[in-house]
Amino acid sequence: MPNKIELPPEEEYSFPEVPLTSASLISAGHHLGRQCDKANKEFMLCKAEEEDPRKCLREGKEVSRCAFAFFNQIRENCAESFTEYWTCVDNSQHDLYKCRKQQGVFDKCAFDKLGWVRPEMGDLNQVTVVKTERPKPVLDADVPTPEKSPKPQIPEDLKAPRLGSKVFFFS
Repeated sequence: MPNKIELPPEEEYSFPEVPLTSASLISAGHHLGRQCDKANKEFMLCKAEEEDPRKCLREGKEVSRCAFAFFNQIRENCAESFTEYWTCVDNSQHDLYKCRKQQGVFDKCAFDKLGWVRPEMGDLNQVTVVKTERPKPVLDADVPTPEKSPKPQIPEDLKAPRLGSKVFFFS
């Protein structure tokens, strides 16, 4: 019989979600990513290291807390320009390029009132080292780790297909 899995008490894993639409989350995504960068990376590091989501509930709560604080600052300082921006994004089927004017007004408000600079394209995708106070996880000796399959070797005498690639790209 498999090991019995202990679930934490419900109050430990039930906390409110950010009650916003996809258009508003996409519209604020660049600033949200910059403002909650540490909490997000700490959560992702925990998930990667622990391989058990129950052990990362505290970090997940911190991500939600940061998002609530972020959107409260938006509501207090730039509610009108943000509403115009996310409404445009929603009405244009999430095509951000159609809403550059509203984005500019929102970004200017975020800079003037909150000091937030919109990150450059690809800035949030950079690989970074996360400095954490969380102790390094101890792997459970009873749980087997999955074997990594060896990288397949490509035969040296492999010839190109006679009729070329079978992949077609349609535009």
